[in-house]
Amino acid sequence: MRDEQMMHYLTGLPNAGGYIREVAGRINQGTITNYTAFYFNLKGFGNINSRYGMEGGNKVLVQFTEKVKDFLLDDEVLGHLGGDNFVALIKTERKEKFCRLLNGIEVYLENDTKLKIQSTIGLWDIEETFDDPGDAIGRPSVALQHAKHVLHVPVVKVTDAMLKKVASNKEVLEKYQSALENREFLVFYQPKVDSRTNTLVGAEGLVRWKHGGEMVSPGVFIPPLEENGEIVLLDYYVLRRACEDIKRWVEEGLTPVPISVNFSRKDLLDVDLAENIDRIITNSGIDKKYIEVEVTETVDEQEHGELSKFIKDLYDRGIMTAIDDFGAGYSSLATLREFQVHTLKIDRSFINTDEFSWKDEVILKDIIHMASGLGMNVVTEGVERIDQIEFINKVGCFVIQGFFYDRPLPVEEFEERLKNKVYPKKE
Repeated sequence: MRDEQMMHYLTGLPNAGGYIREVAGRINQGTITNYTAFYFNLKGFGNINSRYGMEGGNKVLVQFTEKVKDFLLDDEVLGHLGGDNFVALIKTERKEKFCRLLNGIEVYLENDTKLKIQSTIGLWDIEETFDDPGDAIGRPSVALQHAKHVLHVPVVKVTDAMLKKVASNKEVLEKYQSALENREFLVFYQPKVDSRTNTLVGAEGLVRWKHGGEMVSPGVFIPPLEENGEIVLLDYYVLRRACEDIKRWVEEGLTPVPISVNFSRKDLLDVDLAENIDRIITNSGIDKKYIEVEVTETVDEQEHGELSKFIKDLYDRGIMTAIDDFGAGYSSLATLREFQVHTLKIDRSFINTDEFSWKDEVILKDIIHMASGLGMNVVTEGVERIDQIEFINKVGCFVIQGFFYDRPLPVEEFEERLKNKVYPKKE
């Protein structure tokens, strides 16, 4: 293969193939442990392209490259993977200097316009040899993603915990489709109870994954499914399973309670979401009054508009909706006015304390009063203690979801609860 095929056409730097060849050479020579592997992006490069065009962006890349190359020692390597994605092998004792360089490079455009270029950096200190030269790209790229999307800082060093999470996420995605087909995902039901009468009045359907005889935590499988746009298939699956259970309960002579099913904000990317939900419920043959769709409020302006449209669409189709975790983050009172929801779920953060402040009491009392005045049902989640019940009752909320009454129950146990909806009085 000609060397030109190993170089980036614009900067003349090694491309991915060329860079991996350089790394492999150091692995074979036994010198790789003297280096730190870098993966970095130019901050705001998209804005530079938008403002100055592709030609201006290319000028920035070329000048940036030349100034970084001036820093390199003979046995250090800079690679260009495309766009503003760069990699480098730098002597470990020089890594701090390299980081400082990457966050203060000046370039010039037409009319002597000066730009100061800064970078977001992921790095991996190579402390022992390894077999796969691609790791010199993959591992610091994991740190870069953490820097950009998790920690929001300019420089991050990769850790074993980050790598384990990436491996776990990959395993989840690889097993996901077969798990859906094999019905490994189960729906557990956490009761909602009217604390005035200790009577079951509803439940939330919560997904669990039983794989290889063991339960996989939702915290392990839900985030990677959301990040990769796969969660909507699971949410549809849970809705179908809930509808199947409700239909069976009716056929067995039980009186169901409304079941709420969660849909991720990521699902809003599916333009047919409301229609598909409607179709699943209708095709199941159950009454729509037995299903409530739960969504979490968003502070993103575009998502907020999509969420409002989605809720209205469901409302027009006769499907109940609930806003989950109200009061967490930056929930807005405008939500009460704009969204045509049936239920408001008060976030556990209001009661997750040993002492309830007068401010919490005033705020909650007003929220509950306004929601009730607008015809909404109000539920408080995360309730575990009797003093929390007393506080919530005091501010006007009586429907409770939490371990005080019940944990999420397997379907067989929940069916027994449907047969006897009244809980023993708890002190």
